[in-house]
Amino acid sequence: MADKQKMETLRQAIADYMRYEGCACCRNQDEQDKVKAKLAGLLDVPMYDDGSGYDFNRFSSNPVNVL
Repeated sequence: MADKQKMETLRQAIADYMRYEGCACCRNQDEQDKVKAKLAGLLDVPMYDDGSGYDFNRFSSNPVNVL
């Protein structure tokens, strides 16, 4: 698998994970935010225009239509 294709596959898999993760009561939100920022940086996932988080959705295999 070529590096570009491997990166796209990895990014999509992680985006899928982020989209389908569990509820807030079952995770450490502060640590999860740190990991999201690290993953976003490593995978070149941009922040939303309003700075509210990272746009993993755009790389998901089944993205949500965000208005």
